[in-house]
Amino acid sequence: MKKASLGLIALLLVLSGCASKPTEEGSTSPSALTQTEGTAASPVGSTPDSGKPEQASSDGYVFEANGIKIPMHAEAAPILKQLGKPQSYFESQACAFPGLNKIYQYSSFDVYAYEKDGVDYIASVILFDDTVATKEGVTLFNKKSDVIKAYGDKFTNNLNLYVYDQGKSQLRFVIENDQVTSIEYLAKI
Repeated sequence: MKKASLGLIALLLVLSGCASKPTEEGSTSPSALTQTEGTAASPVGSTPDSGKPEQASSDGYVFEANGIKIPMHAEAAPILKQLGKPQSYFESQACAFPGLNKIYQYSSFDVYAYEKDGVDYIASVILFDDTVATKEGVTLFNKKSDVIKAYGDKFTNNLNLYVYDQGKSQLRFVIENDQVTSIEYLAKI
């Protein structure tokens, strides 16, 4: 179990960026990376063969916070403006594509964005406590049966990672000891 978690953390660090850049206050936010333990992959954005980002799609999974919808591949600026000032911000040079990975940390979730041609797009949302839930009502610390009841049994499972695909997004649950320990919305490449 610990080996799998360490492997996931290592993968996250490799994919999340090559180097960190200080925030406006002059320090990087290590919590932005350490809180993503348990996720299987960094929310690196999608840049299809056309070289343009995928368009936000209502046919994928959409996280909603305080009435603000956050679809994957949507332009980030209008959403971030509605969400207000984050508690912290972190960015790093992306290894998988030109531009920066950007992490906006709010009280109960993080929003990851990728940069393409000077515009930021939503790459991922990671939930961190049970004060926020998926649209179907699943929160951290729910049981595996709650996830299957809400989303069905059409998932892929690798170790403790349960992945549901829909449109241009994925909804990922890490389930350990029959308990949800991580929830991530991810833009599909």
